[in-house]
Amino acid sequence: MFELAKLVGWLLSPLVLALLLLGVALLLIWRGHRRCGLGAGLMAVLGLWTVAMPLVATALAYPLERRFPAVLADQAPQADVIVLLGGALGGARPPERPSFDLGGGADRVWHAAALFHAGRASSVLVSGGNQPGADGVQVEAEAMRSMLLTLGVPASAIRTEGLSRNTAENARQSLGLIQVVGAKRVLLVTSALHMPRALRTFQAALSGSGVTVLPASTDVEALPDSLHPLGRWLPDAESLALSTRALKEYLGLAALAMRGL
Repeated sequence: MFELAKLVGWLLSPLVLALLLLGVALLLIWRGHRRCGLGAGLMAVLGLWTVAMPLVATALAYPLERRFPAVLADQAPQADVIVLLGGALGGARPPERPSFDLGGGADRVWHAAALFHAGRASSVLVSGGNQPGADGVQVEAEAMRSMLLTLGVPASAIRTEGLSRNTAENARQSLGLIQVVGAKRVLLVTSALHMPRALRTFQAALSGSGVTVLPASTDVEALPDSLHPLGRWLPDAESLALSTRALKEYLGLAALAMRGL
């Protein structure tokens, strides 16, 4: 199931769809259907250009990020434990990479530490394993633990879960540890873009356990007022990546809705 979900997500990404459509265009031209082939090629280019524009990427991401707005750590609600989701760091892989690597979602670890120091909860549960093929790479949960220690969170306050590979597994693997510490209120820390799907997934997994899951969003990316008047129309790799992640979240939410979650 995990591998199938990854494959479907990859196939439905804008870049792969555009490349597949370009392949169809070349095949049509080769088979003598020049007009249809050129039309398909033009659709692929225009489609990829569109989703790679900052204006479109922001329009896709902004509604997701605004569902659970980020707040300062000292304004977050009180809870028993902070659950920090993976997707933030790359683990160490000596000797080439002797220490952890900060990813685009590293704000998650920083925010979890800030919540702890603000007294929002007395412990942090770190959830995140490695993807298949990451042999020899430090498990992400351990990498995030290392960063939390660097940020002043004491080792005694950190618990780790390093088996999960996606959000659904984060929730399932975290449940046991949440129950071990007797937590009734959980602060869920993840990127604002990911929070709607993550929160719904955790609420479904913890349903009936008596545990309340509260959002603690961070890593906000969509800032409509900061877009350059001209640059917002010009495609770039960062905007394509943001659009791809946003579309993945919409697909994930649709899948949850289809399952009645």
